Amino acid sequence: MPTIRDVARLAGVSIATVSNALSGGRHVSPQVREAVLAAVRELGYVPNRLARSLRNRRSQTIGLIVPDITNPFFSSLVKSIEQAARARGYQVLLCSSEEDALLEYDLALALISRQVDGMIVIPTQDAPRYLQRIGEKTPVVLLDRIGGEDGLDRVGVDNLQAARRGTEYLLSQGHRRILLLISTLELANIRERVEGYQAALEAAGIGFDERWVVPCGRGADTARVVEKAIQKYRPSAIFAATNRLSLVAVQAIRNLNLPFPERISLLGFDDFEWSTLLQPYLSTVRQPLEEMGQRAIQLLLERLEGVRSGPARVLLPCELAVRESVAPVALSMRRKEVRSKDNPGGSAKSAKP
Repeated sequence: MPTIRDVARLAGVSIATVSNALSGGRHVSPQVREAVLAAVRELGYVPNRLARSLRNRRSQTIGLIVPDITNPFFSSLVKSIEQAARARGYQVLLCSSEEDALLEYDLALALISRQVDGMIVIPTQDAPRYLQRIGEKTPVVLLDRIGGEDGLDRVGVDNLQAARRGTEYLLSQGHRRILLLISTLELANIRERVEGYQAALEAAGIGFDERWVVPCGRGADTARVVEKAIQKYRPSAIFAATNRLSLVAVQAIRNLNLPFPERISLLGFDDFEWSTLLQPYLSTVRQPLEEMGQRAIQLLLERLEGVRSGPARVLLPCELAVRESVAPVALSMRRKEVRSKDNPGGSAKSAKP
């Protein structure tokens, strides 16, 4: 069985350098790290992580709980977190709560029992109390869904500004009848997106009407909910506040045989590889997934290393990815809007915005 001494001899470095290269401890240059890893692969060396964890009282593992691993947004975040953790010598234990608060609680306890050094959680609800109790002994970072104030570290995006910017873009294309699709109002990040949408409309002199904010839930009949909303309000544009709802909106538009984007435009929230697989290519508000994962790992390791004690709240900016799914509002639609203002008789055409 090869030893760490054998690896050091083959790589031409010290035993301490091998240890640092494998553990992510002190800084090791990329060239030296690659030489060590090449020697590890050639010799088939297996580090004794258990012995190392007993020495430094660290398991070199991080627990990660996401609401739904099948959601491309969360799986992309997982990838960024794993890459950032691996670069620092940590492994990630991944769990999916399936949007179930009780399952999330059980998974958190299971990760603690496996002696993870810390946890990153995308919670099913705002500010779960049990995480605050866990955070008193084991560092916890909340990611993406970061509502509440309870002393935990948080990394997310400025949802209000992101939604406002997205709505302003639709307004700049002449759209005034903008339907906002949301999953639920129970999460702070979604409520903030509604606030951003409202702020943009009001700044443009367009009255906000809560009926144009459509909670779609997460059920199998979501597409039908969207279809009914389109038929009722006849929007010229849809702003889908989550990536899943972007796909649902595309399905609803196709089911109704509406010219897309000539008759109805669509702006999504979140950005993934499949955004350019759809026809037309999907315009979106893009979240900085890689930076979100990196900052979450950074905050967690700062806690572990005792760099700071007070809670940190990191809000990252989003950017607009303009592609093909948003078109300038058709002249015929503008004429209809003018007529609807002249004849507010309670029909779908008279609805706000």
